[in-house]
Amino acid sequence: MDLRWALKRAAKWSVEWASAFSGYGFTHRRSRTFVEGFRILTYHKIADHPQDSFTVKTDHFRSHMAFLSDHHPVLTLTELAQRLVEGPVPEAGAVAVTFDDGYSEAATVISEILDRHRVPATFFVITGVLDNTIQFPGGPFLTWRNAREMSATGFSIGSHTVSHRSLGEISLEDVEEELAKSYRRITEELGAPPKGLSYPYGTRRDFSEDVAGIAKTVGYDHAVTGLHGLNHMGCNPYHLRRTSLTAGDGLRTFRMILKGHLDPWNLVDKWGYRLQRWEVGRSS
Repeated sequence: MDLRWALKRAAKWSVEWASAFSGYGFTHRRSRTFVEGFRILTYHKIADHPQDSFTVKTDHFRSHMAFLSDHHPVLTLTELAQRLVEGPVPEAGAVAVTFDDGYSEAATVISEILDRHRVPATFFVITGVLDNTIQFPGGPFLTWRNAREMSATGFSIGSHTVSHRSLGEISLEDVEEELAKSYRRITEELGAPPKGLSYPYGTRRDFSEDVAGIAKTVGYDHAVTGLHGLNHMGCNPYHLRRTSLTAGDGLRTFRMILKGHLDPWNLVDKWGYRLQRWEVGRSS
């Protein structure tokens, strides 16, 4: 893990513990913003021995899902997004679970853990990777056969575009091609269109109102970002916020995150987003 990641990890832990000991977390949990908010979790890779900052240790992930199952209502992303727009209001503390990039362990250890704890999840895949038309670091990845089998057992498969390029840094014509082609390929392979889209990288410079409009026109019902925070009734379903779990996030940190101790990180999203994406081509 590089120095910049180590600094960011230290910053996140500092925010969490400062929130816990300053009293902010106590006040925040009693605020309307927290009580009426709903969280979407983001994972990337899961492995016994993490080799990068985006990989959560298997034992940590297992403890996360066990805790969620015991303490929170867990909805599918599609249901949560729909209820945020149309109602009824989700149950207090409702959470949805998502995975970006489509790594191969999603079909094995991740699915097994999710099934054991009856946790639904959405997996956003890069269709160019599944079609073997592009190279993307960090594999191995799911195959279309894996995706079909996972879909058949109840997991949702969403789009992470064709090539994982930032949609804020290409022409709108290219954005439409990325979103429409990915939408068609998932529909062809799985027999049903994808409901959701995950913007690659997902910072404020990686999507826009125009991009969100194209996603809606193509046929996606909702889209998730990389922006930290909670979602509320009446929010824009194409600007959904998420909370990212990364290397070193054990059960204690996970519980602190669910209690809102990392929520001040949305200030980094708002003011420091230009510094957030340092490793071009890496996960997110």
